[in-house]
Amino acid sequence: MSRQFPRAEHPFFEVKAAARNDGEPTATDIWIYDVIGDDWWEPSLIAKELVQQIAAIETDEIVLHLSSPGGSVTDGMAIYNALIAHPARVTSLIEGWTGSIATVVALAGEEIRMFDNVMFMIHRAWTVCIGDANDLRDMAGEMDRVDELMSRIYMRRCTKSEDDLRAAMDGETYMDAAEAAEWGFVDEVIEAKVAAAALAVDPRTMERFKALGFRPEAAGRTISAENESKLTEARDLIDEVLSPLDARSTEPAPAAPGDAAATMDGKQIASILLTSRRH
Repeated sequence: MSRQFPRAEHPFFEVKAAARNDGEPTATDIWIYDVIGDDWWEPSLIAKELVQQIAAIETDEIVLHLSSPGGSVTDGMAIYNALIAHPARVTSLIEGWTGSIATVVALAGEEIRMFDNVMFMIHRAWTVCIGDANDLRDMAGEMDRVDELMSRIYMRRCTKSEDDLRAAMDGETYMDAAEAAEWGFVDEVIEAKVAAAALAVDPRTMERFKALGFRPEAAGRTISAENESKLTEARDLIDEVLSPLDARSTEPAPAAPGDAAATMDGKQIASILLTSRRH
């Protein structure tokens, strides 16, 4: 059986050194954005590739970005163990719907953060078995043991009782970020906010942004704290540069012989800047 949709040529995971400011701890980003382990039809993200790269990381911190439906328990457990055994501080960032064994991998983080518009799913492990009645009974027992291993990891963080956890796994439970935090699986809920709401700007400054081609109402995407800080700096710089012009624009211009007095407001100045040739 083949996939109905094309897939990337290579497994969708990446290990990349993160850019940090001077004096900040060094960090490495890991993105897990695929099925974990062999997905039965085509190769996928497998532990033997990723674990070797994790072992080679020498930075102070690891930031684990997750958007995965889960996959192989054996591969997921190997990745989880590689992360908790690594000397770097691990932070998990749940950026997309994350379920099954991928939630176990997420719990390798000392700190776990999750966006408020994605889901966290836990359930009992499942498999496919062919054989006689004895084979099926044996496999059922093995699956119970796998569930026990997963629940043991969940309970290290879970604020609910073990009975509550087992019931949630039995029912295949989907949690939003607030619910995952209530259960103890998430430390911080990240609000997914659009760029237009990220900055508190006065109408005058907004006119300047618009004169320079910035359309906050059309942004329509989330903004990180780093980018929000950059936009704030840009706003402050624009204020610093144009505020003296605002003050001068309210003063009457020196009248030349035969000329009438004239004034220009900030919007008119911005229009001139916009139509001026810039490089």
